[in-house]
Amino acid sequence: MSTDVDPRYRLAASQVLEERATQITVLSKGVLDVTETGAANDLWLASRRLRAALEVFRPCFGKAQYREGKAEARRISRAVGDRRDVDVVIGEFEAIREETAPADAEGIDRVIANLRRDQATANRALAQVVHGRRMQAFRVRIEEIADSAGEGDVVDRADEYRPVETVSPDVAGLVARRLARLRREAADSLEADGVKAQQRMRVAAERLRYALELTGDALGTQAHTARRAARGLQEVLGEMRDCDLAVPPARKAIAELEGEDVATIIERSRGSRDLDPVLVQAAPNRAAYRGLELAVVHLTARHQMLFERFKRLWHEQSRQGVWVALETSLKVES
Repeated sequence: MSTDVDPRYRLAASQVLEERATQITVLSKGVLDVTETGAANDLWLASRRLRAALEVFRPCFGKAQYREGKAEARRISRAVGDRRDVDVVIGEFEAIREETAPADAEGIDRVIANLRRDQATANRALAQVVHGRRMQAFRVRIEEIADSAGEGDVVDRADEYRPVETVSPDVAGLVARRLARLRREAADSLEADGVKAQQRMRVAAERLRYALELTGDALGTQAHTARRAARGLQEVLGEMRDCDLAVPPARKAIAELEGEDVATIIERSRGSRDLDPVLVQAAPNRAAYRGLELAVVHLTARHQMLFERFKRLWHEQSRQGVWVALETSLKVES
C-alpha cells in the first residue's frame, strides 16, 4: 500500500468496500430461489462492482489484501454468473414458448427441461459459495480490508459516502486503460461475425462504467457523460450475449431429436432393402423441429436488431465526441 495516498481517498475506499460487501451479503440470502431469478443477476452485478472498486482503490491496499479481495469477488462472480446465465436462457425460451403454437412447442419444452437440470446443477455449486458461514467469512474479510484502507478514519466509515474529489495519476491511468480497451475492441465488434470481440467489448464497457462510477466527480462532466455512454453499450451488448447463449441449447436439442428420429426410422425399416421416404415423413419428432428452428430464427433476428442498435449507438457516441472528451480530461489529470 502506498503511504502517500490522500486520506480522503482511503476513507472513500473504506466506505465503498463496506457498502458493497453489505450489498452482496444481503443479495446472497435469496439468490438460491430459482423462482425469483432477478436476485442472481443483481448479485452477479454487485460482485463485478466490488471487483471494480478494488481495482480503483488498489493504491489503498497491500498486495496480499488486494489479491484476496479480488479472489473473493471473482469466486462469487463466477458461481452466480453460471446460474445467472442459465436463468437468462430459460427466460428467453419461456418467452418464446408463450408465443409458440402448442403443436410446435414440444422441442422448446425439451430445451427448458434440459436447462432446468443445468440450473439445478449451477444452483448446487452456488449454494457452496453463499451459505451462511461462507458469506460471514467473506463479510469479515472485506471489512478487514476496508479497515486497513481507512486506517485512522474507520470511525467515519459509516457516514454517507463522500464522492472522491481528486484522483491520483495511477487511478487516472487505470481509467485511461479501460477506455483504450473499449475503443480497441470497437473495430472488430462492429463486424457482424465479431461475436468474441463483442463479448470483450461488453466487459470493457462494464469495467469502464464501474470505474467512472467512483471517479466521475473527480474527472468532471466528461466522465459522467462517458459513464452513461458505457452503460448503454454494456446493456445492448449484454442483451446480444444473452441471445448468443440461448442458441446452442436449441441446436443441441435439435441434434438430440434428429438422433432419436434416425434411430426410430432405422428400426422401422429393419428388413427392408432401402429406406421408405414415408417413414421419414412420419418421423415422431418432426413437429418439434419446427418450434426449435423458429426459436433459433427468433433469437438470430433479435440479435441482428440489437447489433444494428449497437452500431448506431457507437457511431452516435463517437460523433458526439464522448470518448475523445474523456481521453482529453484523463490526460489533464495525469
